[in-house]
Amino acid sequence: MSLHRRTLLATTLAGSTLAAPLAAPARAQGEWRPDKPIRVIVPYTPGAINDILARLVAEKMADVFGQLGVVENRPGASGSLGIAAAAQAAPDGGTIAVCNAANLCMNPFLFANTGYDPRRDIAPLCVTHRLMNALAVRAESPIRDLRDLIARAKAAPGRLSYASSGAGSSPHLAAELLTHQAGLEVVHVPYRGSTPGMIDLIGGRVDYTIDNLPNVLAQVEAGKVRALAVTGTERDPTMPNVPTFQEAGLPGYAMYVWFGFVGPGSLPPRIRDALAAGITRIVHGDETREKLRRAGATLWPQAPAQFSALISAELEKWGTVIRAAGIKVE
Repeated sequence: MSLHRRTLLATTLAGSTLAAPLAAPARAQGEWRPDKPIRVIVPYTPGAINDILARLVAEKMADVFGQLGVVENRPGASGSLGIAAAAQAAPDGGTIAVCNAANLCMNPFLFANTGYDPRRDIAPLCVTHRLMNALAVRAESPIRDLRDLIARAKAAPGRLSYASSGAGSSPHLAAELLTHQAGLEVVHVPYRGSTPGMIDLIGGRVDYTIDNLPNVLAQVEAGKVRALAVTGTERDPTMPNVPTFQEAGLPGYAMYVWFGFVGPGSLPPRIRDALAAGITRIVHGDETREKLRRAGATLWPQAPAQFSALISAELEKWGTVIRAAGIKVE
């Protein structure tokens, strides 16, 4: 080999050797992967849609992140205990929590101390799904539609009553949003869950309820209640003949129950973005999407920046409603 060719080869090999250590850190920084199983906190008891979502995502985490997802149910204080635990976890991507509109944007105004500030102490990862609520009366009710309900409530202040699944729940606050925007004076009757409230609605002991759409749909199909309106900005395909609140006569009324995932507030952006992208990929899978559709949830992907803006808007909205109604939960 000539001197010129030997020199050229040596220079080329040296350049390759020097380039390798420079490329490796850039690749490592852009491809975060956890080095231990990911704990997924559910701030509620097993069985509800929050729990279903968490378990479906955790089942697929090994495929996406190379580590198992481990679900931990930590109920209490309407979801605040579980969110607080996630907020206080190490910011290494090893702990996240499933969240919703209630525990992030309603609880801070309902409880004296939730243990977290949703603007400061949590990192929004992604929103994955949402579902509507529906306004319903018993099948034999003389209340014909939303305009009729509002007119009757205004004609006899304090006479109409409504059931909710509990003080501070999203159905309760959906009804309070109606009360606030329509200027009504009605009686709230809280229950421990949706079922007893629905029983009393069907039995005529309360006049109306606003509940998660899947709960209302089951009773509509059984012929026991009539749905008067849905809370979304568009009609729901499972009840296409039921108008939105806006179509039914209350402009500006809209609310969804949305679900997503959060981590500790000091989570590094690259870990936040990797978790958000991986979870979004999981929920778009055919199997996961279909199971959640059957539970009544619709895909509604929101990236971290969108999620952060949503939290700010929802805090302003529900803070106004809760303060006006004077609601506090002990």
